[in-house]
Amino acid sequence: MPDLSTPPSLPDLAHVLPVAPGPSRHPRLTRFRNRIMAGITVIAPLWVTGWVLLTLFRWADGISAPLIDRLARSLGYPDFHIPGLGILLTVAVLWGVGTVAANVVGRRLLHGGRQWLERLPLVRTIYAPVHQLIESMASPGQRGFKQVVLVEYPRPGCWALGFVAGSVPRGEGVPPAHSVFVPTAPNPTTGFMLIVPPEQLRSTSLSIEAAFRMIVSAGVGVPADLSLPRRSDDQPSSNGIHSES
Repeated sequence: MPDLSTPPSLPDLAHVLPVAPGPSRHPRLTRFRNRIMAGITVIAPLWVTGWVLLTLFRWADGISAPLIDRLARSLGYPDFHIPGLGILLTVAVLWGVGTVAANVVGRRLLHGGRQWLERLPLVRTIYAPVHQLIESMASPGQRGFKQVVLVEYPRPGCWALGFVAGSVPRGEGVPPAHSVFVPTAPNPTTGFMLIVPPEQLRSTSLSIEAAFRMIVSAGVGVPADLSLPRRSDDQPSSNGIHSES
């Protein structure tokens, strides 16, 4: 029979319980690692910025490069190539199209061409929304986004930046709701379209450009004049978005 006069010994829990970390035993290795991380924080943003700019340069230069190469070969210069010449030609084409679009005759021609494209069954499903989105981003003070707001999305207590795009009627005697575009980060060309009552929106003093910069930076570049409501049910109705009469 076992001896019951003495209690059984408890197992050693030193290998089970977590031990608070103490000071590093390798201060030189820690300093070396900290120096490496400090160097990465300096070099990595510069490298990424340079890579993005170089990629954009090559992409913009390559738009018109085939046309320049074909023209150079027809003139007897098959090896003709000047880096950046394609960008200059692209800018010149954009400026020319913009000049045409700015006058009365050009606007009528472009409007007719746009209507023709929007009649095509497959083309209109792609062209119309892309045109509206680009127009909203390019002209925020005209037919584009009207205001930057905060909307509780995707759940109460979690706020997202949104852009008021238009009004949606809710019935006679009831203030209209608002169509709000909530872009995804860091690519603001995609997102969600929400229809939200005005009392559930919170106005901000952010400009369209400042809000886009915050979204593109994935929330790293927070504007100084952005502040969140404490709670959605604590906010007075004066903070909501009111429709213009």
